[in-house]
Amino acid sequence: MKEILLVFAGGGLGSVCRLMVSKLVNLYSPVFPMATLASNFLSCVIFGALVMLGFNRMDFSYSLKLLLITGFCGGFSTYSAFTFETVELFKNGQQWMGISNIILNFGISVAGLYLGMFAIKSFA
Repeated sequence: MKEILLVFAGGGLGSVCRLMVSKLVNLYSPVFPMATLASNFLSCVIFGALVMLGFNRMDFSYSLKLLLITGFCGGFSTYSAFTFETVELFKNGQQWMGISNIILNFGISVAGLYLGMFAIKSFA
């Protein structure tokens, strides 16, 4: 039960952060789904930093990993929104935007994970 509550609490905080990023990014009303891209990128940066901190420095407890990595990062990133937005782009005849969305989300997310890991490693 404790594990479920930790993931629930972290996921809730991550989801609220996701909403805030969406509100901030959507102020500029971009045509491209930038809010999802930004959330996925930021989540991966945080995930990478947490992995490096937990594994290399602080030896995070299993509970803290559930709260921060599974819960928070899982709630902050959004694969379902990315998928929906990509399908909508294809349905609306914007194939190149859809393909760009796939490539950018994957590339930016991988780069974000490495950035988070590198940022922590470089300050070691």
